[in-house]
Amino acid sequence: MQVEDVTTELIVDDAPSRGRLTVLQVNWRRADPLAVTLDLISRPDHPALPRGTWVVLRDALRAGLEIPTGGGDVRITPEPDRGCVRLDLSSGELHSVVRLDIEAARAFLDATERVVPRGEERPEEELEAVLADMLRT
Repeated sequence: MQVEDVTTELIVDDAPSRGRLTVLQVNWRRADPLAVTLDLISRPDHPALPRGTWVVLRDALRAGLEIPTGGGDVRITPEPDRGCVRLDLSSGELHSVVRLDIEAARAFLDATERVVPRGEERPEEELEAVLADMLRT
């Protein structure tokens, strides 16, 4: 059986005293190997709690483990002294800062690269898959 997608959930804010968790779902699809989707959600969901969806290039996320990268809606900054990578996520008036364990982020990226190694992405095939996806909905 061939793995198609790689997903992980990372707790970015654990507030059990308030009865909630903030989770970053990190998703990568074989059909779109250049992109990683970041979904910030709260459990339980509530309109006042952080949420949003961002897309970042897989290579930018990998580079962000070592050097500051990104711009606009997603900025990535390594914080090796804290053992994490900082994501500044913006969307309109929403601005969230989340910190991911750097080893968990690296393990996620390594898993995606076992499915489609860096440099072996085929943009034509991905475009066809995205178009087929759009036509199905």
